[in-house]
Amino acid sequence: MVETQWGRDSNARARWAIVLVVAMVLAVALCLHLPHLNGPWYWKWPWRRIDTLRIVPAMLCAAAPFFIAQVFYQRGRLGRRGALFLLALSTFLLELVAIGIQGPGFDLRRIAFVVQHPVITSYFSDALALRDVVGLLGEYPQRMETFHLHSINKPPGPILYYASFLSWLAPMKAAMAAGLVVGLLAAVAVPATFGLVRRLGAGREAAFHAASYMALCPGLVLFFPELDQAYPLLTCGLVASFSLALERGTVGFAIAFGALLALTAFMSFGLLVLGAFLAGQGVVYAIRHPAGGVQRFFSSAAMALGTVFVLYAGLYLLTGYNPVETLGTAVANEARHSQTLGRPWPATVLFDLLDFALGTGWISFLMVGFWLARRWGARPVLESDWMVLLAVGQVLLVASAALIPTETARVWLFLVPLWMLPVGLELAHWPPAARASVYVALWGLLVLVGQNLVFLGA
Repeated sequence: MVETQWGRDSNARARWAIVLVVAMVLAVALCLHLPHLNGPWYWKWPWRRIDTLRIVPAMLCAAAPFFIAQVFYQRGRLGRRGALFLLALSTFLLELVAIGIQGPGFDLRRIAFVVQHPVITSYFSDALALRDVVGLLGEYPQRMETFHLHSINKPPGPILYYASFLSWLAPMKAAMAAGLVVGLLAAVAVPATFGLVRRLGAGREAAFHAASYMALCPGLVLFFPELDQAYPLLTCGLVASFSLALERGTVGFAIAFGALLALTAFMSFGLLVLGAFLAGQGVVYAIRHPAGGVQRFFSSAAMALGTVFVLYAGLYLLTGYNPVETLGTAVANEARHSQTLGRPWPATVLFDLLDFALGTGWISFLMVGFWLARRWGARPVLESDWMVLLAVGQVLLVASAALIPTETARVWLFLVPLWMLPVGLELAHWPPAARASVYVALWGLLVLVGQNLVFLGA
């Protein structure tokens, strides 16, 4: 059916050619280290060069489960769960190769090095100095000024994450274990993206290809073992649980959403920008369900916010942790820190989007554009159409308002699952051969980005 539609679509082969040409141009540009591909004048990812014979065979072996999943799933010889497992396995193996290949020999001890580094991953260094968890939480806003770089504008969750490993392992082993768990959480985000895209109204085929593209995203793979890799899972949980709360109207899902929201605010304040997408999700539900939709939206939101209040009130009574004061201190610290970075708005709008494109292998932007063009003016307007507009709007809002500027290939990782919705919808309309060529191109860009750019410095 898809093959027939592809043959009848006069623009289909043009789209395919555009993707391949853009991928090849970017590949050459990476190899030549062309200016501005690694960032604007005010901030850049450093260039480097890893020997081709070292990185390409290793990354190809790590990607083998991915391509096996594509072939056998397409032929009907592998079930959805098995295919998703292979995708996640491939992501994890790619992470291990990418981090281990960076030195003169293959050495996974770099995982621990990155986790322990006070600038690359500040939270572990601050966790090392932690002696009393209750004392930390009670004095957290006052102690934030004493933390290392990344901790000064974050809630206590990241520090406590690493402290939990340090409580039962020596520092080297704790750093290694904590880093590996982050990598596993990043891999689990691949099948979680499948579930999210399904929940947002897409079919199984589109959801599978959304997860497939996610599995090879340079940002998800190459920032291992940064804690940002775990945040796509929070996005999937938040959006899916709110969707279920709206659809089912049960207290359980609203409470689950509220609990996840509380956890999110405990890990990173930056993820709270997802409130724009969630609010839009509720409005779309109310529009599509005029009989009782508004009431369910507000009741679900009220129960969720009530859950957040109860959880944080309990935490305050037990430990003295003040989330409101912590948020205010984090905002103030970030404002002072931003003054030293020289991130000029509105230039950040364009370059933050370009860096996000880098983290998603660039060609994701083509896929999103193709899908928007495909559905422009189409009738009827599907639920997935609304969700695509919300996903694109969420990314544009964060960029235009400079809410989380610079290093967006890393810090916007939590937005990638939403971005995969239109990507998967578009790829589901491509025939297997064309789709396979897109994945090969994406894998090639992943390898070249890892070969030529330094994401985890020092």
